Amino acid sequence: LKLAKEQHIQSENHVVFNILSNGVTECSNSLEDDCDTEIPGQALIFRPARQHIYSVLLESGKDGACPLVVKEWFVYLGNPLHQPELVQPIQPPVPGGTPNLKTLWFAKGPDVEKQRYSTFLACFHLQDLMEELQALEAPHAGFCCLIAYLFVQVNSLSLEDLNAFVALILCLKGKAAAQLAGLQLAQVDSRAVHLGAVFIRGLTTLLMANSACGFPFRMDDLMPWKMFDGKLFQEKYQQSHRGCSLEELLEGN
Repeated sequence: LKLAKEQHIQSENHVVFNILSNGVTECSNSLEDDCDTEIPGQALIFRPARQHIYSVLLESGKDGACPLVVKEWFVYLGNPLHQPELVQPIQPPVPGGTPNLKTLWFAKGPDVEKQRYSTFLACFHLQDLMEELQALEAPHAGFCCLIAYLFVQVNSLSLEDLNAFVALILCLKGKAAAQLAGLQLAQVDSRAVHLGAVFIRGLTTLLMANSACGFPFRMDDLMPWKMFDGKLFQEKYQQSHRGCSLEELLEGN
């Protein structure tokens, strides 16, 4: 708890201290389209992952552990936030069982590093893809975790949506800030705004999992500017849904 507090004060972890000290977490604002009923509220999309993260932090399900709940103040359509929702932690499917928090946070060595990574992936049910994800650059691995999770949780997402997201991450790295700032759009698609907002909220879930699991990633590798730009995503989304070729989406790269 002392370490969690120190990291919290230094902004080195994400929401972990509040969960450990008070059993409370909140997200009281969101940019969502209530008319777009095909995409659930981000609070509901990422709740299964949060339940696994809560389990890692509170060590639920261990012998002798008291049953615990986390109080969530998460806004979504139909939830007026008059009172918190009581959310049960659920153990993630970590091969060999979930390591305890002292191991994840304090132990050293390659075996522990592997445990941190596999526990992180298990929070998103991606533990079987560990070898493939470790072969990627860290921001790309984090991006793939989030996209794979999203496409399992939201069945209304399309191949065009996937192509837009992948084109975004692959084209973003080569663009200077001035290029992105100067990008001109003829129109803004509200569904793309909604998807972008869901994606960014997903990044906060990645950061929470990373903090809980003892930092298998550097926090800097999971920052929004490594994976997302709103105008560039709008451009790729509109190109993809117009039927542009993959070569054009990827700008010939």
